[in-house]
Amino acid sequence: MVRVFVVAVWWAASVLASPALAAMSATNPAMQHNLDSRPKKVVLLPPQVFVFELSAGGVPTRMADWEALARDNLGGAARRIAETDGLFELVPVPPLAADEAEQLEAHIGLYDRVAQSVFVYGRGEQSAWAHKKNEFDYTLGPGLAFLRERTGADAALIVLGSDFISSGGRKAAFIAGLALGLIMPLGQSFITAGIVDLHTGDVQWMSFDSSSRIDTRDAADVDDLMHALYQTWPGPR
Repeated sequence: MVRVFVVAVWWAASVLASPALAAMSATNPAMQHNLDSRPKKVVLLPPQVFVFELSAGGVPTRMADWEALARDNLGGAARRIAETDGLFELVPVPPLAADEAEQLEAHIGLYDRVAQSVFVYGRGEQSAWAHKKNEFDYTLGPGLAFLRERTGADAALIVLGSDFISSGGRKAAFIAGLALGLIMPLGQSFITAGIVDLHTGDVQWMSFDSSSRIDTRDAADVDDLMHALYQTWPGPR
């Protein structure tokens, strides 16, 4: 199932984002004020990025082979950079029973919806919602506790996103539109990474990145992306 948030946000991000990396973040104040509470061992949930090709008319077509490559790139970069930067130990999800796999899928879907609230309210950038930056009460509940029991991890890392890549026809239409004074959005990626406490289900940290220059099929681009996302992780490296 394509996540609601990561696709919906693209339509806004494609209008507002700059071409460069634009990482934004939100951190649970309890962890921000007690950096010793940061997780040491984290289980990496399977990255879920949805990749589309945009036609000349702007119609998105989901591309399964591009998605597989993008997900491999994100998982590899997440592990490699976490290790080289000394952020935390990342371990894979163990083999799951059918009911556990369903539980995991349901909670990734829940995270998708929580991420929308954090993106809109939890960063405290709108005066009407500034209090939510300190009243950081976002949670998935305790339903992923079985991963702590199975792996010994303190937390889970969830990576979600969407990447809209322009077709050759879309790029040609963009150039033709410029001649007529029309501007249409080209490719755009939106990726979010978040840490969820496996003891409580509370969201500890989220980082968001929107860019028109990142191609998630390109390993070097994804390395730059994960560096930008991890750069907002609280505390010294």
